Amino acid sequence: MDNGPTEYITNATVEIWESDQLLERLNLSDVREVKTPFYTSEVIKPRVGVEYTVKVSAKGFRSVTATSRIPESVNLDSVKIEKLVAAVDDPGFVNYKFDLSIYFTDPRLERNFYHVNVFQKNVAVQKDGVEQIEQIKKLSFSTDINTNYIVANYDGGFLIEDKPINGTAIHIPIPISIRMPAHVQNLDEMIVELRSVSEEYYLFHSTVSRQQNNSDQPFSDPVVLYNNIRNGQGVFAGYSQAEKIVSLKPQ
Repeated sequence: MDNGPTEYITNATVEIWESDQLLERLNLSDVREVKTPFYTSEVIKPRVGVEYTVKVSAKGFRSVTATSRIPESVNLDSVKIEKLVAAVDDPGFVNYKFDLSIYFTDPRLERNFYHVNVFQKNVAVQKDGVEQIEQIKKLSFSTDINTNYIVANYDGGFLIEDKPINGTAIHIPIPISIRMPAHVQNLDEMIVELRSVSEEYYLFHSTVSRQQNNSDQPFSDPVVLYNNIRNGQGVFAGYSQAEKIVSLKPQ
């Protein structure tokens, strides 16, 4: 195992193609300002449903390619706070438990994949009562929420495959628990992001999640990580997203 520092390629040529047409050569970020160099687009405005190919070449390495598309976005019909229960916790704190219920309709006659992210947003007031700090926290979920079509994602949120629910109205209640100071009077906002993701996105994130979930189970079946990078490793994928915000006010 190599425990040395990660070496990044900063002399690569990174191109985005649509069919046989070169759309753009991406620019390298300022390596003096970031820990991990990356390449960015300044021209392309990706279109839904169009397949794009990324081609990367660098001296001394094999060229790599990958293809994916951006799916049509699916709207969130509504997001609701349901079954709210408040209970006194330690002195000066209240624990709020509720279901954050997500409602949307899965399109018919096509395979769809989703990544739902949930963020908790609140405003912390400093002791002088004037200065305010806005905090946004991305929520992670345990494998307890896993079903035959839902997988808790390793980096927060959860993934959905529509095979068993194709073309139906979806209602997903997410159990949430928030511990807050009893004197807090500010609104806490729950932000729900519904990503409509490509199959490549879903397969990569779901296999990584299942592998990490099995890391402490030595007798579980091995999980083969999905990879759509020819001559390389990782994923090139697209997504579109819809978002709704719901407020939780302590009582």
